Amino acid sequence: MRAVFALNARHGHSTELLYTATEQVPTSGRGDVLRYFWRALPGWVNHGEWRGMAIPHWPLPLWATYALPAALARSLIRASAIHAVVSGSNHCGLPAALLRRRYVAWTATLYRDELEGRAAAGDEWARRMIAGRAGRWMDREEGFIFRRAALILALSSHTADRIRHRYPEAADRVRLVPYPVDTDECAPDLDSQRERVGPPFILLAARIRDPRKNVNLLIRTFARVRAARPDLSLVVAGDDPFPQTRALAGELGLSDAVEFRGLVPRAELIRLYHSAELFALPSLQEGLGISAMEALACGLPVVSTRCGGPEGFVSDGHTGKLVENGNAGALAEAILELLADPARLEAMRSHCVEYVRAHFARSLIESQLLDAFHTVYPEHFN
Repeated sequence: MRAVFALNARHGHSTELLYTATEQVPTSGRGDVLRYFWRALPGWVNHGEWRGMAIPHWPLPLWATYALPAALARSLIRASAIHAVVSGSNHCGLPAALLRRRYVAWTATLYRDELEGRAAAGDEWARRMIAGRAGRWMDREEGFIFRRAALILALSSHTADRIRHRYPEAADRVRLVPYPVDTDECAPDLDSQRERVGPPFILLAARIRDPRKNVNLLIRTFARVRAARPDLSLVVAGDDPFPQTRALAGELGLSDAVEFRGLVPRAELIRLYHSAELFALPSLQEGLGISAMEALACGLPVVSTRCGGPEGFVSDGHTGKLVENGNAGALAEAILELLADPARLEAMRSHCVEYVRAHFARSLIESQLLDAFHTVYPEHFN
């Protein structure tokens, strides 16, 4: 979204958000929730320099939730000359598709892939969606949006291939435009790498309450790593963990070795990238893996499962290592192999920085994004 806002601003266009306001639903009690549903109406909300039309998150079927803005914000959609659908899966593009607007869809993952990743982690809701009518309806919506899109930008080569395979009728409109990494902000800090403070640690930064992140696998992996390297700790930044995740660390005797930082300020996250020995990504499914890319840009090699997106930037022996999905033993072995060779690991740090700057630097991706929007809206971008 930031990249699209910046592109529009450089070409003299204002940008407004249209989104479903899930964060507005109260969680304090049933009465508050009922009052919200009774009183909630669409309205404008300021998000810093951004202005957004917030559509209430009423308790509707999921397919209807995505369609609702077509009715409640019809005039805004029809009055807008440029439409960008920026999302994980592409369902928030349904209003533009229904109203037959020209739009660019920038997509991280297929919805079916996301559901299957969640289901593999034991998410019962995802399993019911896959097996039921609602999942099939969401698949039809996704295909409808891809067919209507003027151009489809995939966040990774993995996602681009999956879209072309599942929706061959849209294959000629798919382009690879990955996440733009700010290589000024995410850059190596050689002083912090030479003079690390405190014990060495492995890092994961992710929305760990998303079951696809498979953080429990990393806890089990770290138990194996810790047996060989008792000096190491594990730092997990992002969401606060589920109680069962914290309990698993205790059961494995890792309570003092695993630190759950929760949501950390941006500056602290960058310091963690600088100070860690390795970034470990245990995910079952990833459309891309933004935190892992930022880690590379800071000179931190990544050990990842073969889960989709990371396969486009984690190169064995060059920027990290890829291992079999869901295999704690393989993940532990890869971590220990890299840590056992400090000279090789130090050389990889330079490779990581060079790779991101060559393929994912913000200036490079902004050029690709401009070319995409010029293709769809030549009258507005030059």
